[in-house]
Amino acid sequence: MTEPATPPGAGAPSGAGPAPETEVQEEAFRIPDAVAAALTEFAAIEQLTRGEAICTILTAYLRQSGYLSWRSDP
Repeated sequence: MTEPATPPGAGAPSGAGPAPETEVQEEAFRIPDAVAAALTEFAAIEQLTRGEAICTILTAYLRQSGYLSWRSDP
């Protein structure tokens, strides 16, 4: 008999350490289809993973908007 799946958001109690690696997390937000398609195209052209593409785009936007320093990352 198998254990029931842990519902999304029902991790370990606060202060009990990190949640098990096998726990599946629900997506935090939904990306509109047009944005997801553009992200996929950008990642493919730039030869980046989806996560790397998101970080690249966010970094550029936040720097241009003045929320992130232009200094190099360590």
